Amino acid sequence: MKIEEYYASKTKRDVNLRYCGYEECAPDFRMPPHTRSEYLIHYITQGQGSYICEGHTYPIRQGELFIIYPSQLVSYHTSPEDPLHFCWLAFIGENADTLTDQLGFSHSSPVRKLHPQYSIDENIRTLAEHLSSVGFCNDFTIQSLMYSIFSNIAQSYSLSGNYQKESQTILFEHIGKAKSYIKCNYIYPITVQDIVDHVGLERSYFSKIFHKFTGTTAQNYLLNVRIQRSKLLLERTDYTVREICSYVGMKDEYYFSRAFKRSVGLSPTQYRQNVRQDTASSPAAST
Repeated sequence: MKIEEYYASKTKRDVNLRYCGYEECAPDFRMPPHTRSEYLIHYITQGQGSYICEGHTYPIRQGELFIIYPSQLVSYHTSPEDPLHFCWLAFIGENADTLTDQLGFSHSSPVRKLHPQYSIDENIRTLAEHLSSVGFCNDFTIQSLMYSIFSNIAQSYSLSGNYQKESQTILFEHIGKAKSYIKCNYIYPITVQDIVDHVGLERSYFSKIFHKFTGTTAQNYLLNVRIQRSKLLLERTDYTVREICSYVGMKDEYYFSRAFKRSVGLSPTQYRQNVRQDTASSPAAST
């Protein structure tokens, strides 16, 4: 018996559910070699078999999880004497790869055991039931159920003995904390040192990991947030450039204007004029 339910979210999020399901495999079950366009986690509730990923064969058995990454060539099959029963969850998103790191997976270690204290079988069945109920499920419910599954896997990982304080998970949390602080406080004249103090790391180390995870410096990230917010104020208000400069946490109007032009290609005044000219000449404005 196989049950699989699909979902198309109306909202683009960092991680979006694609489908989930469960199956009690026949003794001759064999999934032929194939690739996926999404991330797919299986949880084995009964039985044993083999997972073949990029030429490597991994034994799989009850209580274990295995992951398929996008574009990997994989196949898997059951043991005829002890057929597999498993459930699965597929997802996509910009932060999906980072999330799988947090769950304890990697390309070199695609199979891991779920701690006996945790289970995701019932969670996935509940999620599938919600997806099959037309008109009942909503995006908030689906996201909540999906993240409860991720939470159980992450909690299991934290008890596995492999979870280290300086793991990718902890570093990602530090960067997430810094980015949230910037987005909530850019209107104030905060500095990189304020961000470092909030996160609680040594400055040079913070700068190193921030650049590693974001591809830019904390100073540039903060400036970019301020520039993006100032664009909205230029588009939607009649505040002066000096006022907008102060409203995005910057004291020096001249420095703000130079930074804005370097980023956008126009001065703040030119940007406002162009936006308003485009709005005035649009078909909607002339009707």
